[in-house]
Order: sequence, then structure tokens, then C-alpha cells
Amino acid sequence: MEGIVSVVGAVDAAGNKLATQTLVDRGLVPSVAVPAGWGAMRDEICLGLNNYTLNLRQFNAYLFGYRAPVSDYVCANFGLGTGTNAPNVTDVALESPINFYNNGPLAPINYIDFPEPFVARVSFTIGINDANGFLITEYGLFSGNGVLLARKTSAGLNKDSSWSPTLLWRVRF
Repeated sequence: MEGIVSVVGAVDAAGNKLATQTLVDRGLVPSVAVPAGWGAMRDEICLGLNNYTLNLRQFNAYLFGYRAPVSDYVCANFGLGTGTNAPNVTDVALESPINFYNNGPLAPINYIDFPEPFVARVSFTIGINDANGFLITEYGLFSGNGVLLARKTSAGLNKDSSWSPTLLWRVRF
């Protein structure tokens, strides 16, 4: 399995859409094009490839066999952090997690869709009040019961209260 994480949009504190180029110009996100072959939109900004954990492989086996409760094993949440160590298949947590505004380390994803065969696309939004004052360098996808499924590190997003980014995490099976 492989995947990429990219910024696909953002809004400012008033709810107005911000062009991704504006985010680059302000130094809020790095300027990196999405690699070919991922079905990316023209204005997406790639944060890079990710690494999947051994937990994801195990959870795929559980889902294949319909282990109950299924809600424990599906991707349901995301987390953010400031860790910089390269992701490893044995990772079980984010290196340096950031709590969300509601004081928890995880937030629900927006949705998962399936734009093409063998690809799941996970959408999540970092709220206007979340992770302000942090250079976000670490991202994680988590199951319904809080197990780390995938982890990514990047050059980082400079998050403050002036914007709320939406990201897509594509998973190719």
C-alpha cells in the first residue's frame, strides 16, 4: 500500500475560501506539486508520501473477516503533531501529538470516498481553532478505537487562527 497527503483547500477566519497559491505565498504550506498518477486536482499542494503501520495490515485482515465491532477497525479519526522522525511500520502513536481545541488528541475525519479502483480518499479539516501557533509536521490516521493506521511527516503547515485547511489523504491498495 502507498499513499499521499495533500492540501486541497482552506478557508479564512471569516469562512472565505483561500486559493492554495495564497497559502504558499503566505508561507503557510510548502510549494510541492502532487506526483503524477494520483488523480490530483490542479491546485493541490502535496505534503508527501506516507507510511502505513503494521496495525493497518492487521485491521484489513479483521475487516476481511468481519471482526466485530467493525467500527473499531475502520478509519474514523485523524491526529496532528510536531514530530519529525521518519514514519516506521512499527509506529503505534504520533511522536509529538497536538491536542485539538476540544482538548483531545483525535478529531473525526470528514469522509472517505473511492475515486478510482483500489484507492480510498480520506478528507479531514483542521479547524480554525485547532493547532494554532504550531508548525504541524506530523499527521496520523486512526481507527474508531484509536489505533494508529498511517503516519506522515512533512516540512509542515504553519497553522494560526487565520485559516482552516482541508487535506486529502489518498490510500492506494
